[in-house]
Amino acid sequence: MSKLADLLVELGKHGNLYERYRQDPEQVMREHGLSDEEMAAMLAKDVEKLKRLSGLDNLRSNDSVHSHEP
Repeated sequence: MSKLADLLVELGKHGNLYERYRQDPEQVMREHGLSDEEMAAMLAKDVEKLKRLSGLDNLRSNDSVHSHEP
């Protein structure tokens, strides 16, 4: 799984990580090794681009984008 996909899954699973992301999304994305393109797509909440970059088809978006992968 890509680093982006890993982060999206983790955001959907772990409330504490999700809260950290809400407070400082760029720091969390840097910690997870996302590329500039991935970070830009996350900040723009561009679900279609995130699907393409991550390979995940079941992304959801509210105030953040995350995956409900098992």
